[in-house]
Parts: sequence; structure tokens; C-alpha cells
Amino acid sequence: MDGQISLTELNFLIKESLDVSFPEQLWVIAEIGELKVNRAGHCYIELVEKDNNTDKIKARSRATIWTWQFRFIQPYFETTTGQKLQAGLKVLVAVSVEFHEVYGISLNIKDIDPNYTLGDMARKRQEIINSLTEEGVFDMNKEIPLAEIPSRIAIISSPTAAGYEDFMSQLINNTEGYKFYTKLFPASMQGKEASSTIINALDYIYEYEDLFDLVVIIRGGGSQMDLSCFDDYDLALHVTQFPLPVVTGIGHEKDESIVDLVANTKLKTPTAVAEFLISQFNAIAIEIAEIESQFIDEINRSLENEENRIKNVLQVFKPLIKGKLENTDLQLKHLAKTIQPVSNELIERNNYILLKYTDHLEIGLPILLKEKNNELTKLMNQTLHVSTLKTTKEQQLVEEKCHQLIRFTHRKIDTEVNRLGWLEKTNILIDPKNILKRGFSISTRNGKVIKNANELKNNDEIETTFYKGKVNSTVKKH
Repeated sequence: MDGQISLTELNFLIKESLDVSFPEQLWVIAEIGELKVNRAGHCYIELVEKDNNTDKIKARSRATIWTWQFRFIQPYFETTTGQKLQAGLKVLVAVSVEFHEVYGISLNIKDIDPNYTLGDMARKRQEIINSLTEEGVFDMNKEIPLAEIPSRIAIISSPTAAGYEDFMSQLINNTEGYKFYTKLFPASMQGKEASSTIINALDYIYEYEDLFDLVVIIRGGGSQMDLSCFDDYDLALHVTQFPLPVVTGIGHEKDESIVDLVANTKLKTPTAVAEFLISQFNAIAIEIAEIESQFIDEINRSLENEENRIKNVLQVFKPLIKGKLENTDLQLKHLAKTIQPVSNELIERNNYILLKYTDHLEIGLPILLKEKNNELTKLMNQTLHVSTLKTTKEQQLVEEKCHQLIRFTHRKIDTEVNRLGWLEKTNILIDPKNILKRGFSISTRNGKVIKNANELKNNDEIETTFYKGKVNSTVKKH
């Protein structure tokens, strides 16, 4: 047959045609499907293009970066983007079309524009943030209140990570001697498998959520390229909907990851997370110390006030008692002066009678003297008894006043102690967890608490939280 050519001749014609059609390099947009570097340092890449809707491969081509070019392209790309040059990245590459008679067509990569990849990464990151926001879950974990004393901690980290060791050392050796219960749930903290292993750890913690106050995700630093797993949509979604507060200490060198943004609390390093937890204890300790100090001050003020009142009463009563005693003493002295002349007169009269009737009353005189002496003794005893009764009565009044003041002070202290006990019981009763235990529930729509049924519309989706568990339901209005 006419026109027959050999395969070599055909390939030569193809090569000439390609050389004419593609005399210069082209900038091509593609995704890295596979990437391998051999011992000689040559990089072999499979470039692919996928359908945006189905993710099906529409085109595929082999490409090569020779050693002397790869030495410059790789570090520049990774330094600029913070990402490893690896499968899954979308790139803008400068290529020349090559054709070899034996190995066929391939692309020789001359350069890679890192700015294009940065833009694509930023676009994907923003798409994830927008999706979480539109789904109404972006701030869900932030709305979960932290425990006042976060002592039961579920830790997601690599057991060999230096950041984990720093975290535990800081927590256990805190200067105040606070006690923490910790449980490690191991996970890979970088690479392709990191996000899935962290999600598995979260699922495992969920089965025992009642045993923990919060979850911490920690990693001891690393480059941006090592920590790209924390910009994963599925991982971020799990964090937003987790029923316990999530605290991160991932240690990014540059921007915050999406997991940082949706977590309840984000901190830079594992050590900072430990310091944060210790500070929560310190805040409660300070509050308790302030309450104790206020209580002691109040008691001291009450005691001081009562002591001053007692002193004032004593200062008032002391001169009164002294005056009463002085008046009583004057009355006794006056009475004694009054009795003395009467006694003298009586004695003189009796002496006269005795002298006059000495002879006639010699036998009756002793009897008469005895009677008069008895009269005088009785009169003196009555006078002393009256004085003693007045003094004793005044003393009893003073003692009764003192006892009343002491009883008032004790009642005041008992009242304050009972008031503090009542306040403590009230705080326990109004604790949200205890309210849920009594059968109450909390309903939310799009993460917002529903306070009025009129806020709801027909077919609205709501989530109801009980003491244990949650349910989703659809509103039907009649």
C-alpha cells in the first residue's frame, strides 16, 4: 500500500508537529494527582483535571521536574505557601511539551507559581468557614459554658509529642497543688490521617462525656504545612457540634486554623492551655477567699459593734451604780447619825429611871436592859438589810443587761451563718445542670435559645437538650 511509514517516522512527525505548535512554555492549571521523587532527585508528577461537580478526572498527563530545577522550585514553593508540594494541591505550572519516540508525550515543568496555590488554599479555607457559618454551627461550641472548676480533662494528642509532655508537666507541677484528672486519647497530629484519627478520638470521648469537663487538642508547634489537617471541614464540623467545650493549643506559627476558630477557647501553645486551666482554679480560689474574708470581716464588725455597745452600756451604768451606792452609803450614815442621838437619849432616860428607881427596880433592871438591847439590834439589822437589798438589785440589773447583749450577739452570728447557707443552697438549685435534672429542657433554633413560642414558624427545625441527650424536631402549628 502507498503511504506506509514506520512507527519511528510517525513519532518523528508528531514530535515535529508539537515543536511547531508549542515552541514556548505554557502556564497550565492542574491538580497534582501523584508525586514521587527518585533517588537521583528527579520529581515525577501526574497532573489531573477534575470535574467541579462530580470530582471525576477529565484529563491526565505525566510531568517531570528534573533535579537541578526541583532543588529550587520545591523550597521556594513550600516556604511561600507553607505547604508541602504534594498530591491534592491545585497548582499553576509553567511547562514545555516534550515528546520522546519511545516514552511518548510528557510535560517538563519549568516553574510553579506559589501565589496561585495560596489563593486556591485561601478560597477553600473561606469556603469551609462560609459553609459552617451558613449551617449555623460555627459558634456552637463557643456557647457551651466552661466548668467553673475544669478538673476532668480529655486530652487529644500524640503520646510522644513534646507539647503533650510540656502540658502535663505544667498541669501536674502547678505551684498551688491543684489536682487534675486527665485521660489521653491518642491521635496523629499531622499528615493525611490526622483529621480522621482526631475525629475518632472525639467520637470515643463522646461515649464517656459525663466523665469530663472539657476536651483539649494540643500539639507542640510545627510548620503550617504540618498542620494543614486542622483546616479540614469534617474535623471542624465535629468540634462545632461536640457537647463539651473544646480548648485548642495547636501552636500554629502563622494564621489560626479553622479548628482554632470554631473551638470554645483557642490558645497558642499546650503550655498556655495548662496555664489557662490553672487560672480557672485560681479565679475560684480568689472568689472563695474573698467570700471568706468578707464573712470574717462581717463577723468581726458585728462583734466589734456589740463590744462597743456593751462598753457604752457599762460606761452609762457604772456611774449610775456608783451614784446609787454613794447615795445608799449617805443614807446609812444619815440613819446612823439619826439613831445615835435617839440611842443616847434613850440611854440617859433609862439611866435616870434606873437612878430614880434603883432600889425598887434592882431585880427588873437586867431584864429591861436586855429588852432595850434587843430593840437596838433589831433596828440595826433592819437598816443593814434594806441597804443590802438595794445594792444586790442594782447588780442583778447590770448582769441581766450583759447577758442580753451576749445572747443578741450569738443570735446575730447564727443569722449570718444561716443566710450564707441559704445562699449556697440557692446557687446549687439554680445551676443549669440541676434544673435539667429536675425534668426541664432547653430548646434552640440555629444555636439560639427559644424563649417565646411566638418566635417559631411552621416547619422550623429545633433542637431540644435534656439532662442526658438531645433530640431534633420540626414545629407544626395549628
